[in-house]
Amino acid sequence: MQEKILSFIKDLKSNKKLSSFDEASTKQAVVLRMLSFLGWDIFNVDEVCPDYAANSSHVSYALRIGDTNKIFVEVKKISENLDNHQKKFIEIASAESADIAVLTNGVTWWFYLTSSNGGWQQKWFYSADFFAQEPDTFVPQLVDLLTMNKVSKGQALKTAKDLLRDKKQKMAADFLPKAWNQILSQPNKIFIELLSLQTEKLCGYKVDIKSIETFLDRHKDEWLITDIPSTVTAPPSTSLDSEIVDSKDKPASTTPEDIRNNEKETTIESYAEKSIKSFSFIGHSHIVRAWEEVLPILCEYLASTHEKDFEKVLWISDNQKPYFSRYSDQLRIPEKIQSTDIYVETRINPDEVAKTAHKLIEAFGYSQDDLSIDAR
Repeated sequence: MQEKILSFIKDLKSNKKLSSFDEASTKQAVVLRMLSFLGWDIFNVDEVCPDYAANSSHVSYALRIGDTNKIFVEVKKISENLDNHQKKFIEIASAESADIAVLTNGVTWWFYLTSSNGGWQQKWFYSADFFAQEPDTFVPQLVDLLTMNKVSKGQALKTAKDLLRDKKQKMAADFLPKAWNQILSQPNKIFIELLSLQTEKLCGYKVDIKSIETFLDRHKDEWLITDIPSTVTAPPSTSLDSEIVDSKDKPASTTPEDIRNNEKETTIESYAEKSIKSFSFIGHSHIVRAWEEVLPILCEYLASTHEKDFEKVLWISDNQKPYFSRYSDQLRIPEKIQSTDIYVETRINPDEVAKTAHKLIEAFGYSQDDLSIDAR
């Protein structure tokens, strides 16, 4: 099975007509063939039900075992941006109690556990991209999640739950230092009360709140976590430029606490519907073919010039959506930053790329004027 899928993906990559596929072509030439490889009888409408009526809408395919919907698959055309369809689709899938929801344009496949609490952001647990990732890294997971036999036996659902649990635990572990810093910087009543009670246990006297606040403020800088231990073992090679900025050109470094305190909305030109031609950072110009290339290139450069504290990028996020992580499965389309153990998200829209790029350089003490983007 895996060999057939690997061969199919290889052929797909060489298909020159792929980019012109509309939704119907994507369904027929890509999705149905994949489902067939995975053991589904695509000619049995009771098993692979097309255009399934659900919650006053329709879903491309309902994968059914007996009379039960197990997986909803929503298909868009190859060139479609899936971001715009997540919320509505996951609401439909959740209302219909399908175990797993899959949103795909034939190349990108996003997986959601509909029974998980929260919105679609909290239900998303896995992604695969036929072009951006090596097939060997995601095909085994596709088999575990979508094979008909594994779905019918409940193994696919168990795999989905395990992946989501691991994703949440890894993300929570990464945010522990941030939570600690926030408690120190803005101590809540529970934390203050705990200190007061423990002090009373030790000496028999209850310390007043003002004294606790003064104590915490005095020692806050000593206890704040300003760095995360690095596993980087060698300076990364960079595709940005053969030149390395001299130390005199490096701005003063900032801490994760600074990043959090400076996380204000920055007014940045809108790049929606624009194609990027190049970007320039501290005088070095870099021609790129797509928006997805900007952050990886910028990160490689910063990793080479700020090796000791590059991990502070892990503090950059947009509410509940991380842009950097040590765990690839926390991002939709991750790309590993050379010679580091950190991944950067590449599946974000042009405005998010620009906004994140400016947050990124500011985290290392650069000015917004140090970065310019040529897009038309």
